[in-house]
Amino acid sequence: MAATWITIAASSLPEIIRLARPLFTRTPPQIDNSQQLRLDIVGEQIAELQNAATQNADSINKLATDMQKTIEVLQLGAERMQRQLIRSHRLALVSTTVAVLAFVVALYALGK
Repeated sequence: MAATWITIAASSLPEIIRLARPLFTRTPPQIDNSQQLRLDIVGEQIAELQNAATQNADSINKLATDMQKTIEVLQLGAERMQRQLIRSHRLALVSTTVAVLAFVVALYALGK
């Protein structure tokens, strides 16, 4: 049983390691305290943050576009439902009127 688990996990190990890597560059150990090395790393981190911000802005733009389309479709559906509700209300009113008239005619017929 353990051998089966190991063979399954071994095939997924590279993917797990790839996903476990940090998203942003880590600072190197403090062995070398040169100012230029720290500035290079800060520059890389700034570039990565700018890239992430750009991707976020693109995602937000796409989400806003999708939401706008969804709202338009919902408004169209609401208008259709409003028209259908008005038609149903009118039909119920006509049906009630016909039923009352039929009841009156039936009472008149029974009274004669």
